[in-house]
Amino acid sequence: MKNAFPKAIASFFTFLMVASPILASDPPWKGKPYQQWDDKDIQRVFSDSPWARKTTITRTWRAVSQKDAQNPQLPGGRGVPGAQGPGGTQGPNDAGGESTYDVYWASSRVMRAATARRAILHGGKADIDVDKYASQPQEEYQVVIQSEDMAPFLRHDEKFFEANSFLEPKKSKQKIAPSHVVYERDEKSQIAAAVFFFPRKTASGEPTVGSEEKSVEFNCKLEGSNLRISFEPQKMVDNQGPAL
Repeated sequence: MKNAFPKAIASFFTFLMVASPILASDPPWKGKPYQQWDDKDIQRVFSDSPWARKTTITRTWRAVSQKDAQNPQLPGGRGVPGAQGPGGTQGPNDAGGESTYDVYWASSRVMRAATARRAILHGGKADIDVDKYASQPQEEYQVVIQSEDMAPFLRHDEKFFEANSFLEPKKSKQKIAPSHVVYERDEKSQIAAAVFFFPRKTASGEPTVGSEEKSVEFNCKLEGSNLRISFEPQKMVDNQGPAL
């Protein structure tokens, strides 16, 4: 399956802006063309929209040391000499602390428009057609996890998370397993984000997330902890309709 994130756009997840106070107003995804979005609009999509969630987890694992980050023998390792690994500035015995994770429903028109528009404004990618990129049909749902602490992903490969994650619509209660998981890496080859791909339809051709669903939970095992985030499909709507 072709990776849905071109490098120029995937790298955006590595450089999300620090969240800032947002003035109450109509959300940009309902009242403003993608081509007119500015930095505040983009920040709102990634910090204050139905497609963006944040959670804090109590760590049951040790931070990644610089030695670990450089170890290509680790399942998720692809370290380079001198690279600082995720969590590399933390002490080696910091289990019991807290790590914050951002989770994005990245296959939606809104999220794709925000990444493309950000690449134009700050990535020198003026040739990107935002509307075309945002509206391009996605064969699968894509959920992205990003954090400064990606240690669990360094210690386990994509297959591990493929077997230890799922989507669960509240009404159907059908656990939807990912078809595959892909790690996105930064310029130092460190894991910047993990992308989970989920089928849109069942084997019989029915939608995996029906139009009547009010809540869909994303569940992912992180060592001895579970990351659990709920999305609300009926709120995930832009000026063109449902945007999953």
